[in-house]
Amino acid sequence: MIKRLLIVALLATALDCTAAGKHPDDFDYVVKHLFWGDLYADGGWSFYCGYRFGSNGRTADGKIMEVEHIYPVSDMLKYLNCDSRLQCYESGNRAFRKMEADMHNLYPAWEDLIVYRYEKNYGVVPGENWRIKDCDFEWNSSVVEPRDIARGNIARAYFYMHHRYGLPIPPAMLPLLKRWNHADPPSSQEKYRNNRIEALQGVRNPYIDNPALGDKITLQSK
Repeated sequence: MIKRLLIVALLATALDCTAAGKHPDDFDYVVKHLFWGDLYADGGWSFYCGYRFGSNGRTADGKIMEVEHIYPVSDMLKYLNCDSRLQCYESGNRAFRKMEADMHNLYPAWEDLIVYRYEKNYGVVPGENWRIKDCDFEWNSSVVEPRDIARGNIARAYFYMHHRYGLPIPPAMLPLLKRWNHADPPSSQEKYRNNRIEALQGVRNPYIDNPALGDKITLQSK
């Protein structure tokens, strides 16, 4: 009986920690239980195209949403000197687990566009050559250019990851991100998301609360 009560108490403590935002640093857990299970439990709009999707993570015409890392995982791995996700996992790299699972850097996006964005930085693509008829998302061999109302979110996600984990911002991107941060200030939806992530994860993105903080970031900052 005492052993059973102890187990129940430990489980209750684990649940309390999760409710307080102290969830395991486990990307799969966070995606299933917190990202899709809470943050987007009622559906939402895809980040790059603005497609409406339901609680099943699909649009009415069958487009599937996946989780997009705004600050790319490939750059996290380079910063941590990991050859792959598996190597970081097997070496017990807690820093990578925290970075990978941080919801301030995660957005729902149509899975097809995640493929096109793979390992490309954000930037400006000359002209308005929409590769997809109803989606303002352009790309060339080196960069992708998102729609206007996604750009501030991208800037503030980059600023946050730099601030919290020391992840570098590519020098050519920093002036652009600062411009995007000014041109696309936080919307009510982004502010609500920040509040909800704080409740789930225990940490806010200060660049959403005060976008002017982005102006203070320099290439020398750590």
